[in-house]
Amino acid sequence: MKEVLCEVQASVFMEYERAKKKFGPANNSPHESYAVILEELEEAKSESTSFDCCLRLYWGDVRADRPAKCNLQQMQRIAEKAAAEWIQVAAMCYKATK
Repeated sequence: MKEVLCEVQASVFMEYERAKKKFGPANNSPHESYAVILEELEEAKSESTSFDCCLRLYWGDVRADRPAKCNLQQMQRIAEKAAAEWIQVAAMCYKATK
């Protein structure tokens, strides 16, 4: 887990650097920081909700011994997108400290 966390932290810094080039090194105010963090949080929650829906469908199919409607590759892609969104949340929290 420590290795994964180190990789996530590196990804957070890389995302901050990308955002810094596009939008500048710091936000203009705490209000702007809040709005940017909230936007990224909403996107992360949306991906998490999508994953939860797929997981519920998958579990229902597993329990009923039916072929899965929501395949595991789709669930993996959604989880990866959710992870990326959470990295953006963390990067915007970091940017708010600048």
